[in-house]
Amino acid sequence: MLSEIIKKKIEVKAGIRIRSSRECEVLSKKILSESNCSLSGSTIRRLFGFAKGTKEVRIHTLDVISNYLGHATWDDLIETLDHSGTLVSKMITEIKSSNLKKGDRYQYTAQPHIEVTIEYIGQSQFKVIEAKNGQLQVEDIFTASILELHHPLFILEVERKGKTAGKIIEAKVSGITSIKKL
Repeated sequence: MLSEIIKKKIEVKAGIRIRSSRECEVLSKKILSESNCSLSGSTIRRLFGFAKGTKEVRIHTLDVISNYLGHATWDDLIETLDHSGTLVSKMITEIKSSNLKKGDRYQYTAQPHIEVTIEYIGQSQFKVIEAKNGQLQVEDIFTASILELHHPLFILEVERKGKTAGKIIEAKVSGITSIKKL
């Protein structure tokens, strides 16, 4: 399933609200006519959460969405997301490392079934306490100044077992779907 931000971008571009299967078929035709790429109505239904299907979205599908929204690739699209929007919700919408104390713990979730518990260890660094179904592993240490609801988590460098594990983009498709303080 796509993040709410990406869904909104698609709806704005298409000029329609996607609320049923019928609109998914209309969007499928718009994508084909405007980007010369094909996505079936059933794929769009899965992306918008109207139908169950595979949990992993193919990169080709994400690239078609990106093309429709005016970007060459999915990575290009998610790197341009505007972080200035505000969301009205009772849940935490962002974690800024500048506002944290050592020992603060948070859990974030993302699709498909990703759950990660992190602890702030100072200097914008977090240690992974628990990790399910994502790219991060228990004991990983990473630097992040902000984690935002409905946005991917860009980690430029992960320390894993004392070695650099490279760049990770967690919650790449759905964005972070929930954040809670523990």
